[in-house]
Amino acid sequence: MSYQYSYLILGILFLIIWFILFIWRKDIRKEMLFMSLLFGFAGLLAEIAYINDWWTPLTITNTSIGIEDFLFGFVVGGIASVIYEEIFKKKIRIRRRTKKKKNRKDIRFVFFVLIFAILFFGSHYIFKTNTFISSLIAFGSGIIYIYIRRKDLIIDSLVSGFLLLGISLIVYSILELITPGWIQAFWHFKNIPNLIIFNVPIDDFIWYFFAGAFIGPLYEYWQEGKLINTKN
Repeated sequence: MSYQYSYLILGILFLIIWFILFIWRKDIRKEMLFMSLLFGFAGLLAEIAYINDWWTPLTITNTSIGIEDFLFGFVVGGIASVIYEEIFKKKIRIRRRTKKKKNRKDIRFVFFVLIFAILFFGSHYIFKTNTFISSLIAFGSGIIYIYIRRKDLIIDSLVSGFLLLGISLIVYSILELITPGWIQAFWHFKNIPNLIIFNVPIDDFIWYFFAGAFIGPLYEYWQEGKLINTKN
């Protein structure tokens, strides 16, 4: 069976959910688009490392890095960033700040993102850790830092992690019905455990939770915003 379009279909299935969330709430579209674009480009960069020891998916262009990588990062980043707000009817309240304080806030966020990238790529290329471990190091460090600085975002983080994991279980199960065997065809099980839970490899199972827990509160952390209940 050909798996040429399996990765693209994976992104499209997530895109359907992304589109529903985007249409549902107009007030969170700015947040969703920003985080989608940020992790879309992050997905392209991360895939350079992931294909070394995690998986090697086929792309429609027959290249190691493809549009599918951007699409995957785009939709997962967008979904994770707003899923908690949408399900539990929350919105972000941001205090007005002077231009100088806004610039400082943006600089701190850029620095935070750079540290995240250094932890991921540095641990993999310098210390030769598996990209799964590198992901946990980067995500875990970011999550702990956010928890220390913003305890009010812990619930957002944990729930976002579980919700993204739940969505992934549905998406992977549908894709397994459409293109059965795609996981065995793409994953490097010689480097990671060949353990699959509800059609999701154990490494992805853990990755989705950590990704959701990191991305979920990230925008609120950056904007120094507080989540409050919506009126309706």
